[in-house]
Amino acid sequence: MSHTSLSDLRDEIAVLCRQISLSEVSLLDTIAADPATRSAAQAYVYVVKALEVVPGIGKVRARAIMREIGIEERCNIGSLTDDQRRLLQEALQS
Repeated sequence: MSHTSLSDLRDEIAVLCRQISLSEVSLLDTIAADPATRSAAQAYVYVVKALEVVPGIGKVRARAIMREIGIEERCNIGSLTDDQRRLLQEALQS
């Protein structure tokens, strides 16, 4: 990736996180998005970064959820296994 496209990707990730924090975009929908149609920002955003901005979760709870599920801190949404995706969806719905 060129410097410009990395910069664009970072900007897109920032917009996605802002939309999640404002409840304009659901993290559940982002996690469930079909990999074939998922945007680069949806695929490359770190799970911890997306979880932290969900209203009512924050940094401590985000890391606790990830630890409970077995998701590494540097894992992005596109790298989640089907089991991790399912467990994360269940955790967000409870």
